[in-house]
Amino acid sequence: MLKRSRIVVPLLTLILTVVFIKTNIAQSRADSTFTNETGADSTSVFYYKGSILNFKLDSLSPIDTVTLESHQYDWLYRKNRNYSTLSNIGLAHTDLSFSPMLQPGFSMSWPYFQRYLITNRQVRYYKLLKPYTELFYVMGPKKEQDFQLTFSRDLIKGLTFGINFFLISSPGDYKQSSTNHNAGYLTLGYLTPNKRYHVNINYLFNKLKMQENGGVADDSYFSQNKETDRTVIPVNLTDAENTVKETGIFVEQFYNLSKQKSDTTKRLDLGSISYTFQYKKDSYLFTDRYPLADFYDTIFVPIDSTRTYDSTGIRYIKNRIGWTSLGYGENIDQKPFYLYANLSHDNIKQLLPTDTITTVWNQMNISGGIGINIKKSFYLKGSGYLYFGGYNAGDFGVKGTINQYLGNKSRNIGELYLGIELVSKTPWWFYQHFSSNHFRWSNNFNKETYLILHGDYRYKLLRAGANFTTLGNYTYLDDSLRPTQINKAATLLKLYVQGNLIIGKFGFDTKLTYQAVSNPSAIRLPAFNGMLNLYFKSPVFKKAATLQTGFQLRYFSAFKANAYMPELRAFYIQNEVEIGNYLWADVYVTLKVKRARLFLKMSNVTGYFEGYNYWLAPHYPGRDAGIYFGVSWRFHD
Repeated sequence: MLKRSRIVVPLLTLILTVVFIKTNIAQSRADSTFTNETGADSTSVFYYKGSILNFKLDSLSPIDTVTLESHQYDWLYRKNRNYSTLSNIGLAHTDLSFSPMLQPGFSMSWPYFQRYLITNRQVRYYKLLKPYTELFYVMGPKKEQDFQLTFSRDLIKGLTFGINFFLISSPGDYKQSSTNHNAGYLTLGYLTPNKRYHVNINYLFNKLKMQENGGVADDSYFSQNKETDRTVIPVNLTDAENTVKETGIFVEQFYNLSKQKSDTTKRLDLGSISYTFQYKKDSYLFTDRYPLADFYDTIFVPIDSTRTYDSTGIRYIKNRIGWTSLGYGENIDQKPFYLYANLSHDNIKQLLPTDTITTVWNQMNISGGIGINIKKSFYLKGSGYLYFGGYNAGDFGVKGTINQYLGNKSRNIGELYLGIELVSKTPWWFYQHFSSNHFRWSNNFNKETYLILHGDYRYKLLRAGANFTTLGNYTYLDDSLRPTQINKAATLLKLYVQGNLIIGKFGFDTKLTYQAVSNPSAIRLPAFNGMLNLYFKSPVFKKAATLQTGFQLRYFSAFKANAYMPELRAFYIQNEVEIGNYLWADVYVTLKVKRARLFLKMSNVTGYFEGYNYWLAPHYPGRDAGIYFGVSWRFHD
């Protein structure tokens, strides 16, 4: 069935695309935009993420309809991000910019797959006037296919249904490197006619299947191009695989305590109360039918030297009640002051591969926040949380931000942003207690601390700033593949500039980062990394379409990047191999015709000129030059 879909989906997409372009180029200049009775564009689609609170804060975002980043189809590199990863799309990855795990509470997932996992905070709830559908499809070399479906519509007034589905299927260039991912969610939201009661429900699922080859067995096969057929290059693992499964349901309800005002009479607004329920079940499976003793750890004797079957299971239940002073989805610019507070209870059950008894934690936390708006030019926000009992007992975090417009929000010469965040948290459970066929440890680490100072200047689409982070008891995997902590404080400075600068028909879309670490033996990052998209954009076909063409450049300076251990699903310190100092260049052309966007891209064209030194991680070569075709097609009916 899967093989058949790999043929039918691209064929239908291509046929429909050709028909659509031929029809709409002729009609696009004559078509008028349908509007509803209020004059609002019925094709306008907005969404908010995660919580109804974001709807109450009027944090709505429009769907992306421009060509600027259409060619950035890989989730790792969208929005000009830069990662160290393995030899195929959809595999483990680690950010080349410092990004610690600061999410409050018990972290279930391995962070090295996060870009390909959908979380509840990413679930989109749409606000629209007409049914909305978008199809996105990419064909790449070696039979790679990427597909995305988005659909949302109002079933009845106030009741909205949505579907988001994602598929990645790529056999890969090298032995044992294929990926097959399915992820997505269903949403159902209801807002009563009087807007007093609001409920959102979603069912979310992730299934990632990844072959693991442990990297090439001899780097010279690639670096000296001894074998042009990448599929015959020897690899370290011949029959290993990681499978990640996550499913969950989320229900959030808000009820406004006061009736909606029907006149201008001033009355006390009591705000709204909320109740949230979340159930999540995760499983992680690593198998290796022919484990090589010299590839894995040599300190512990494997439980089974003939076969590895490591199964980890986690079940998570969360109940939360809350109150906010926000009532009926007021525009936050019109709200000079707001508060919110929550009380949560978490129940967590976990079973590791070699454990015989399930570990159970019960913990509670309180959280809250405040927002102040002064004359639409000064915004102050503060938030905090504290955990009681369970695994995260004593964890806390406080955060404050200031936005000062140089003028006001609608007319200004820029914006100053300042932020401070202090976090004290128990290290990731994986570092504390873990057991598998080849690796076992039990630790009692001190709490990690992070003090982050952040400031930047923002003007239109441009931003420049700095982050200064002080870390205490930072925890990581050392070169012996054991968790360890830094005994003294470390510091990290990050300077960055990002944005899109347009000069006539030319544009420069970039994100450049410089990082300096006081303890490079424990925190491995390139001093410099960046993405730069140089493009030309112009209307064509008598303004019936928009053409964009350009170069996308990606670079990170040479450094001893962290290596990857498949059984641990984690990156660790290594001191033998240096990668980087290679300029990746993609050439692309994008065409937008009404609601369709198409791109044709040739990736890594510099591979023809710079030699075979384009490594993405130690012992994991990057992919050779390849041609990709993609189409995104929106419907409003």
